[in-house]
This record gives sequence, structure tokens and C-alpha cells, in this order.
Amino acid sequence: MIMDDRMPHALSSDEILVRIGLNESVIRDQLGTYEQKTAIFSWLDTLRAIEECINLLVVDWSAEEEAVIAELFATRVERFLVEPTYLIWIREWLTVRFNANFAARFGNLMVQCFAIRHSFAMHGIETAEEGLADVGSMIGYFQSRRRHLVAVLQLMPHVCRGVKPLHPLDTLNVVLPLVELHALPMSGCQTVLNVRFARQSLNLSDDSKSELAMLSPLFLEPERAPIVDMPINEEGLEILRKREQVRDDRLFSAAELRNDIAFIEAAYAEFDLTASDFPACSKLIRKLSNDYIDRDFWIAITPPDLERLFRRFSASKALKDAFVNRSGDYSNCLSTYAPMVLVGGVYRSTVTLLSRFLYNWRARSLDRKKRYQIRSGFIFEDAVAAELGKQGFALQAITRVGRAEFDVVTVREGIIWNVQCKNNFRHLDQVDSNAERFARYNRSLVRAYERALQKEVGREHLLKTKIGLDRVQHMLVSRFPVVTDDLRVLPFSRIGDFSQRAQLVLQGA
Repeated sequence: MIMDDRMPHALSSDEILVRIGLNESVIRDQLGTYEQKTAIFSWLDTLRAIEECINLLVVDWSAEEEAVIAELFATRVERFLVEPTYLIWIREWLTVRFNANFAARFGNLMVQCFAIRHSFAMHGIETAEEGLADVGSMIGYFQSRRRHLVAVLQLMPHVCRGVKPLHPLDTLNVVLPLVELHALPMSGCQTVLNVRFARQSLNLSDDSKSELAMLSPLFLEPERAPIVDMPINEEGLEILRKREQVRDDRLFSAAELRNDIAFIEAAYAEFDLTASDFPACSKLIRKLSNDYIDRDFWIAITPPDLERLFRRFSASKALKDAFVNRSGDYSNCLSTYAPMVLVGGVYRSTVTLLSRFLYNWRARSLDRKKRYQIRSGFIFEDAVAAELGKQGFALQAITRVGRAEFDVVTVREGIIWNVQCKNNFRHLDQVDSNAERFARYNRSLVRAYERALQKEVGREHLLKTKIGLDRVQHMLVSRFPVVTDDLRVLPFSRIGDFSQRAQLVLQGA
């Protein structure tokens, strides 16, 4: 299938839709040649190795281990092939530190990465070649493509209808070219379409340089109040005291998954999670991790047994629908957090897929709570203030002047920076794959932000009098990444650019 080589910005909107369809067809056709069971099981095993490697970043290493792991992260991938004694040594080291099975998976992943990197180099795919250059960059590469790697898993039950087996050591050679050459370009086309429709709805000219920073620097979907920002109260601390002991020879385990549940219940205890849709989910996942677990990682359950658990824990229709992805559309596979895939009449999952679903369902369960919306707004303000402090903005202890309330007020180099924090939020699957819907939501936010900034201008005299400085600049940080040409509006996913943006505002003032 031949596609022209024009950049998406040079295409009409209809041509972009055609290209999206062509790319999806290639993915479906190529995966369609493989036998379903071997494809899904082999890819699940590779995904496990990838997740384990990513998790090496958060292991609590000893001082002695730090030196070994630093060398490992800096190691070029080809070293494992040209210097096999190092691969043997690192596998032995990982076996002692963790276990032989993980060490074997790590070694196999390095062999696969070497092979696919060589293939990418031969075909001039530089971003992938550079991303797989060494172990450290490889981890970043897989993090940046994690949504697509899981999307391929979700797509496999719907399209793998062939007879050709997918061997475990061939998985990256099959999947990564599909991700690099078709899935990523498809997402890029959709982003161009979203930005184009958003700019048109605001009567802005088309701009090929306009970006849409949907994901965080860690490639995570934005949320109102990430768990890392949550203070834990006494009730939460009591919950944490009941956590299970986790084996230090495993990067993932069923016990760790159940501890994730406890951590969520502790961090969000003040919002009464028991009165939401979360308890049914947590009970379901606890049951799966205790009674349907294999080798402390794999989950297997028949459809009738899963239905019985749904009834036992009074799962809502929304929870049941979210638990299994029934769509073979790639955009839906990309946005779903469903942990289950149907293979040979049995639902399969892993503790990592269940954990991923758990955190997403927690966010969805809380988003409807008014108190959470208000409280998360204050937490968002604290997060913004902390980031600005790192960039040299001195936080002022001002939240109210008379009857007027302010979010974050800072001073730098004799200028007051009055920053509004808008914790507006939509889950990406509600807007990401529909350009018209995205444009409508974007326009409503941008117009509201324009009014909010204008309102601040009308009361800036209060800050001047309170602080004793004559110059005031108004900025707005948005949780949802909006498309706008207003330099004063910055998405939180780009909060690290605040100082640079402030300079541009001053230059245009």
C-alpha cells in the first residue's frame, strides 16, 4: 500500500482521514497474518520484559548496586552481542539480584533490540535507531511508545486470524515497525487534525508549528490530582500500615498490585472512595490477584467466572464495559485501559495491566465528586507554585485581598506574576480521536480563559497595593492542554517552560 510522503500539515483534512485509514489498514493486515494465541502470548511476554526494564528506574538500589546499574543504563545495545561475556555477567548479576526468569527475559529483550535497531538503521528510521542506542535511551523509547505497545495488544484479538506463529524473539521485529511507520504517524495525523479544527474554531490561521502537549513529560495522561501530589491523612496512614510484604526479588507481583489498591485508598481517603464506583473495582482486582493468579503475574479467568465476579461485587455497567475492550478500532484500542484480552475463550491479563486500569478507574470514580474537584484544584495550585519556585519566582503568601481571591501570586525581578490555575479536565478518550469534539471543548476553554485573564487585569490594583510594586503580569496554567496563540496561557504539561514563556510575554508587553 503506497502513501504519499507529504507531511500531514500539507494535507487537506479529508486527505488526513484517508491517511489515517490507510495506516490502520496496514496494521490490521500485517497483524492479521499471525495465529492469535502465539501472537498474544508472545507479545504479552515481551510487554512484561519491557515493563520490567522500565521499572528498573524506580528500584531502591544499594550504593554498590548503583554503580552496576549506572553502567548498565549507559551500555550500548550492541555490546550485548559483540561482548557476550558482558551479557552473561549481567544476566548472572540480575539472577542474583532478582531471579533467573527476569534475567532471561532481559537478555532476550536486548537481543531483540539489537536486531530491530539494526533494521531501523538500514531503513533510515533515525528516531527509533537513536532511541534504542543504549539501555537508558531504550527505556525512554519504550516509555514514549507504551500506549501504542498496549494498543497493539488490545487489537490482536480482533485481527489476528492467520496461521503463522509469532515467535517470542520476533515480536519487536513485527510490532515496532508497525508502531514507528504506521501507529505513530496515525496519531500524528489525528493531532494535526485536532489542532487544525481547534484553530479554525478560534478563527486562527493554520500553523504547522502549533503543538498539542497532551501527555506529561513521562508520557502519562494528565489527571486532576496525580497520586504523587496527594498528602496522606491519618486515616490513610492507618490503611498503609496494613500493606503486604513485597518480595524484593520481583519487579512486579500480586502483592504489589494489592498494595497499589491500599495506596490509592490511603491517598484519597478524604474523598470517601467507598461512596464511589471504586470499591467494586478494588474488590474485583483483589479477587483476581488472589484466586486467578498464575506465577504471581498472569491472570486467567473464563467469561462466565468473570460475569459471576461482576455480579458478586455489584459492578456497574460502566465498570463492566471498561474492563474488556470490545472494539477493534485502533483509536479505541489506543485510548482504552481495559486490562482483559480474550484468547482462546479465556480472558487473560497481568498485574501490570490491572494496575494500569486501577489507577485510571480511580480517576474516573473521583472525577464526579464535587469535593474532589475543589480539593484537587488547591492541590493543582500547590503543584504550580512549586514548579514556579524552581524557576526563580518568589511565592507570595497571598490568597485573598479583601474579597478578591487569587491562586498563585509570585514576584520575580520586581514584577508581580499573578498566575491563575485552571484544573479543567477531560479524559483523552473523550476528545482525542474526534477533531470536532476536541475543537468544541478547546474553544469553550480558551474563551473562558480569555475572560478570566481580562478579569484579573481589572483587579490588578489590589496586588499592586498589597505588594508595593507597580508592574503586574497575568498568566494562566491549564491542566488540559489547550490550543491557543495566547502566550499567557500555558498547559501544565509544559510548566517547565513557564520562565521562557514569561520572557516572551514581557517582550510583547
